[in-house]
Amino acid sequence: MNQAAQLLTKLCKVCIAPPPDLTVSQWADKFRFLSSESAAESGKWTTLPFQREPLDAVSDSQVRRVVIRAATQMLKTVTIENSIGYFVTQDPGPILILQPRDADVKAFSKERIAAMIRDTPVLRGLFSDPKSRSSNNTIEKKLFPGGMLAITSAGSPGNLARRAIRFLFADEVDKYPPTAGSEGNPISLARKRLATFRHRKKEIMTCSPTLPGSEIDRAYEGSDRREYYVPCPICGHMQSLMLKFYTQVQWDSSLTSREEQAKSARYHCENPDCKAAWDDATRWEAIEKGEWRARAPFNGIAGFWISELYSPWKQLWEIVLDFLTKKDNAQDLQTFVNTSLAENWVEKGEAPEWEILLSRREEYQPGTVPRGGLFLTAGVDVQRDRVECEVVAWGRGRESWSVDYQILEGKTSESEVWKQLEVLRSQTFKTEQGAELPITRMIVDSGDQTQDVYNWVRTQPASQVQAIKGSDKGILPVGQPSPVDINVGGKKIKAGLKIKIINVSFFKSELYANLKSRRPTDEELSQGYTFPPRYCHFPAGKNYGDEHFKQLCAEQLIMRSNRRTGRTKQEWQQTRPRNEALDCRIYARAAAWDIGLDRMQERHFKAMEDQLKAETDKLEEIKEQLKPEPRSPRNSSGESGWLRGRGKNWLRR
Repeated sequence: MNQAAQLLTKLCKVCIAPPPDLTVSQWADKFRFLSSESAAESGKWTTLPFQREPLDAVSDSQVRRVVIRAATQMLKTVTIENSIGYFVTQDPGPILILQPRDADVKAFSKERIAAMIRDTPVLRGLFSDPKSRSSNNTIEKKLFPGGMLAITSAGSPGNLARRAIRFLFADEVDKYPPTAGSEGNPISLARKRLATFRHRKKEIMTCSPTLPGSEIDRAYEGSDRREYYVPCPICGHMQSLMLKFYTQVQWDSSLTSREEQAKSARYHCENPDCKAAWDDATRWEAIEKGEWRARAPFNGIAGFWISELYSPWKQLWEIVLDFLTKKDNAQDLQTFVNTSLAENWVEKGEAPEWEILLSRREEYQPGTVPRGGLFLTAGVDVQRDRVECEVVAWGRGRESWSVDYQILEGKTSESEVWKQLEVLRSQTFKTEQGAELPITRMIVDSGDQTQDVYNWVRTQPASQVQAIKGSDKGILPVGQPSPVDINVGGKKIKAGLKIKIINVSFFKSELYANLKSRRPTDEELSQGYTFPPRYCHFPAGKNYGDEHFKQLCAEQLIMRSNRRTGRTKQEWQQTRPRNEALDCRIYARAAAWDIGLDRMQERHFKAMEDQLKAETDKLEEIKEQLKPEPRSPRNSSGESGWLRGRGKNWLRR
C-alpha cells in the first residue's frame, strides 16, 4: 500500500471511528476552554471535586434528569455549558435550552454559548461563523452536525411546542412564568417534545432556591437529594455544610466594625467532641476530599444541592460580611439566603404577641414627635362608616414612633368625614424641641370605597396625598404611578389621577420582624445603649389600648396550594375580623419608602436635623422678643417712681 493510500486509510478510520468513551467532566478537562466573558480567568477548564459527579450524572445512561439547586457561580450554568459541548461532539441530537425571558436568551447565547464555541477549538469548527450572516448560526438557533441547539424563553409557547428534542436544559426555572401563554406550565410543555426520543432523552433543571414549593424545590425533593459531605481535617467526621451557616459559622460580634467581625469568622466542626475551628485553608482541604451522598433512593433523577460555603472563590469572611451587610433588610437578606446559602426563603410572618407590644408602650404624649423623629408620614384605611389614620415619625435606621392614631367617624359617601381627614392632613405636630412637623406624605387605600377615595384625593395636593391599592406581589415594594382616570373614549388620561400599587406582603413581613426587636432594658438605656434599628415605639394614650395591638397582630403567613398548577405559595391570612391598625401602619411605612427613607444616608438625616434645629432656634428667638419688658425697680422705701421725693403728708397741703 502506497503512502497516499495509508494516509487515506488513517483519515477514514478517524472520520468513521466512534468518539472516545468520555464522561462530561472528562470531556471538559480535555477540551473545554473558559471565556473572558464568563470567567474571572480565561484558559483551560479544570473540574473541581464537587463539580465532577454532577457533570458525570449528565452522561450517565441511568440518569434521565439532573436537578441542580445551587448558589450562584457554583454549578448551574457550567453544567449546562459543558453538557452542550459534550453532546455536540460526543452524542449529537437536538437540544433545547430554556431561559426565563427573551433578554436572558440573548445574554446566554452571546455571553455564554457563542463565547464557549469561539474559545473551545473542538467546537469552533462544528458551527458556522457567526459573522457570515448564515441562518445556521443565530442567537436563537445554532446548527451542528447531527443536531441543532435552540435557545428560547419559557414564555414562548410556540417555540416550546415547535420541534422534537432529545435534550432539555432548563435554566433558572423558578423565574419562569406559571404558564406559557394559555397553554400551561412551560416545563411540562417542553417535556412533551422529548417523547420521540423516549429512553435516550436527558433533562437538566437548575436554579437557586427561592420559596418552599417552588419549581426547583419540588424537583429536588423528587430526586435522590444528594449533598456534598466533607471530612473534618482534625477528627475525620464527615459532614454536610448545608443548613450550617447559622449554627457552625461563628464570629466575634463584640468587635466594632462589620469587617472585623467578619474576619473573625470560622466554620466549626459539627462533631460535639471536636468543634475544631476551620480557617479557609482547612475548609478548602476538607472540600478537596469530599463526596456526594444521596439522602433518598435513586429513581432516575439525580439531585444536587450546594451552597457558597463550598466555594473555592470565596473566603468565609466575605460570605459573613455579605450576611452582616444584608441582614437588616428583608429583601437583601432573602437574596443572601437564596443565592449564597442556597436555601429557601421562609417569610418570618408570625405575628408577635400583642400583650408584649401593649406592655412596651412609652410615656410620651400622643400628638407629639419624640426626639429622633425627623419627618412624618400617614397611612389611611377607609371603611364604609369611618376613616382610620396613623401618623408615624421616622428617623435614622428606620426607627419609628407612632405619633397619633385617629378614628374619624362618619359615612365615607358623605363629605363630613373627608373634611375631618383634610384637617388632619394639614395639621402640624410639635417635636420635643418645639418645632412643628407637617405630614410629608399621606397614603390612602382605595381598595374599599374606591370612588369616594378618588374624589377626595383629587382635591388634595398631589405631592402630599397618594391613592394606592394593596397587592400580595410586586417587583418593587411601591410601584410606579398608574393613571386611573379615563375619557369618554375609555382611554386613560395621563394628567389625571394616578395610583400606586404597594406590595403589602413585603411590608407586613418587615413589620412583624421589626416588632420582635428586643427593647433595651432600663439599665442598658441608662448606660448609653440605644434602641436597635427599625424599632417601633408606641405611646400610652388614647386609641393605643388592647384593641389597637390586637389589630396590629391580626394576620399570619400560611402556605396555600394551587390545585390547577400544583404550586404552593405563601399568603397572608387574617386571624381576627379587624386589622385596620395593621393596614394603617403598612401604608405609613409604604409612604416612607416612597419618599426615600430606605435610600437616605447620614447627610440626609443631618440636613433634616439642622432644619429642625434652625426652626427651634427661630421659635426661641421669637419667644424672647415677645417677652414683656421687666417693671422698673422700686426704691428702697418701697415707693413707686412717680411718688419718689414727696413727703408722706403732701396731700394735706
